[in-house]
Amino acid sequence: MRKTAVLPILTVLFVFISITLHGFVLKDVKFEGLKTIQKNELTYAYSAYIGKDINMYAIEDIVSQLEELGYFEDIQYVLEDVPGKENEKILLIKVVENEPVSQVSLEITGPGIIAKETLQGSITLQEGKAFSFEKFWESINNIAKIYTDNGYIVATPKSQDKTFAFVYISGRIDGSNVLFKVTEYVLYDVKFEIQSNDEQFKSEFQNIEKQLSLPKYKDYEVKAPLLRIFDSPKNYVPTLQKFQEFFQNLSKYVYFKVIDISTFEEEIDIPAKSLVITLTDNTIVNQPAQLKGIRTKGNTIFSERELVGEVKEGTYTNFEILKTIQKVKDKYDKSGYIVNLNLETDKEGYLYIVVSETKVRNVKITGNERTKTYVFDDLIAVKPGDYLNRNQLQVTYIELKKSNFFKDVNLNFEPVDNDSVDIVVNVLEKDKKFDFQGGITWGPVKDKPWYEGFAGILSLSSTNPFGYGENFSISLQKALSTTNLSLNFGIRKPFEMPLSVSSSISFNQETQEGTTTTKWSTSAGISTLKMPIGQFSLTANYSETTTSSTTTLTTKTLALTGSYVYETLDNLYVPMKGYSFTFSGTKYFPLSEQGSDAVSYFTEATYHLPLSETVSLASRIYNAQVFQTAGAPVNFSLAGPYQVRGVKSEEKGTVLVLNNNEIRFKEPDQIFYFSIFYDLGFIGQAYTFDNLKSSAGVELGLVLPMFGLVRFGVGLQILPTFSPNFNTYFIFGQTF
Repeated sequence: MRKTAVLPILTVLFVFISITLHGFVLKDVKFEGLKTIQKNELTYAYSAYIGKDINMYAIEDIVSQLEELGYFEDIQYVLEDVPGKENEKILLIKVVENEPVSQVSLEITGPGIIAKETLQGSITLQEGKAFSFEKFWESINNIAKIYTDNGYIVATPKSQDKTFAFVYISGRIDGSNVLFKVTEYVLYDVKFEIQSNDEQFKSEFQNIEKQLSLPKYKDYEVKAPLLRIFDSPKNYVPTLQKFQEFFQNLSKYVYFKVIDISTFEEEIDIPAKSLVITLTDNTIVNQPAQLKGIRTKGNTIFSERELVGEVKEGTYTNFEILKTIQKVKDKYDKSGYIVNLNLETDKEGYLYIVVSETKVRNVKITGNERTKTYVFDDLIAVKPGDYLNRNQLQVTYIELKKSNFFKDVNLNFEPVDNDSVDIVVNVLEKDKKFDFQGGITWGPVKDKPWYEGFAGILSLSSTNPFGYGENFSISLQKALSTTNLSLNFGIRKPFEMPLSVSSSISFNQETQEGTTTTKWSTSAGISTLKMPIGQFSLTANYSETTTSSTTTLTTKTLALTGSYVYETLDNLYVPMKGYSFTFSGTKYFPLSEQGSDAVSYFTEATYHLPLSETVSLASRIYNAQVFQTAGAPVNFSLAGPYQVRGVKSEEKGTVLVLNNNEIRFKEPDQIFYFSIFYDLGFIGQAYTFDNLKSSAGVELGLVLPMFGLVRFGVGLQILPTFSPNFNTYFIFGQTF
């Protein structure tokens, strides 16, 4: 009886296993029921199995992948035999599509910090195709990623906590219409709620609050209309970095601790939230305490007197103790040192502020798969054995970015123990080794047909393509009457030597009114690496100029130039912070009868005062003079990077004085900038200043690797006579 019952069960199990595990060759996959979805969109699900010996597990995998797309309301399948092929099968998949999407729209409420076209391009749910919840959520996540990649705090309906999100992304399904909605919130205000009975603490916090800043939209609302031109509500949608910086600044103060952070929505003309931070004072003692004094322990960078002053016996309130601790912390913070502070008492009645000064145990460099470490290791200001200092970390970051060797730079530190860390310098190599540029440009010309202003430009450049710190560029500019060809090469720390070398060859030819001027020049230079006292360089230049008309005149000159540069700029292309000083002197030696015999110099000083993260006041003073003895004259002109912008000047002289000033607008890590300028300049044979030139206008700049800036602007001439006509100009080269 028992054997009779077991036998059918074993038979069924055997048949099931045979069907499941028995292999067959999948000849093809066919679909029934496809309306809006094309078969080639589904190929990825089964292409790996075509022509292969498979079993039913593979079929289930194919169906599972199709279900994950979310396009189908129902999926059924059958296996069909292939006539004459006993071991081959055709998989027929019968599907029922979801209703097609009639309309997909995107609604943005707020300042519009990301272009609508950019967000629309990330939506994968398509009109005219079957609806898919997977594509619906994928679209929401894609939009969220764009905001997150730009540094914003984002929430979606699936986010657990939406309190601190200032960008909220959702979607709504209305029949066959789908609406994706983005809400961008500005930060309206930051409010502090103080829970304390200590009036001294409350008074001190009023001073601290003035040092804590986040861009608040309520300040934008009361700005004068003229100032609003240079601002935008977009600047008031806070990023994660802004919040991190704010709370880092908050953590510098030992007087209080944060017990709650919350937000609430404001009812104004655009979506807005206010941030509420609840604080209470830190408690060291509940009642005034009698102490023999407050002292320090563990400090080696600063002495006890530098940190706490004279040690005095007396009665100390909780606030007085906190104020002394804050004094110690401020001393280290202002010098950039990162320390930990603790308290302990001894039997004699002293309260000790125990200072843990963090040292750098090791510096690790990662990510430089192509670039040799010796090429840039001198740019890393922090060294093993140094005390951890944020100023050194900042200098390291700026100098590595200025080298233009890497796409990105990140600095982190890994704790080793209580008083030491490892610094990790992570660099990201550039994907693109070579930059090719080409195009046609036009600039205004004087006393010539307008079409002579056209010029064709071709350039090929590269920085550090092979990882040895090398750079080169080839540039050709051809117009109807001019030809300019230049080749430049340089390398940083060749053969690991602590210097940089550079060389160049250039050819220039210009024809005007039957006279052709041809100039060949070649140069070679050597410079020290950047040192704490500055950077020195020496350059030798040989030039040969031939002027041909009815007669031919050739001049040959050798010039030796020595230069000194000291700079603290945050960027070599478009500085927004720092200053620089340059002095350069050149001696010209004649190598032909008409070769130049002269001495010249120039000095340049620049200063950049940041008014905000995106606005800076920039100023430059430039002075040059030449002392001619004999030969072909060496002259200066208000042209190229050293011009009164928007004033056409063909004058030349042996004395040049120039002052450029501008308010510069540039987003962090962007290559575009905009400025409003005022320039004043003089060119002559002596310092008479009898023919001053000045202008005011606007300028746009675009950074091109290796070639610095391509700058375009318009200016109004103010001196020597006012002209209401705007003059355009182009400048190839770095700004000041």
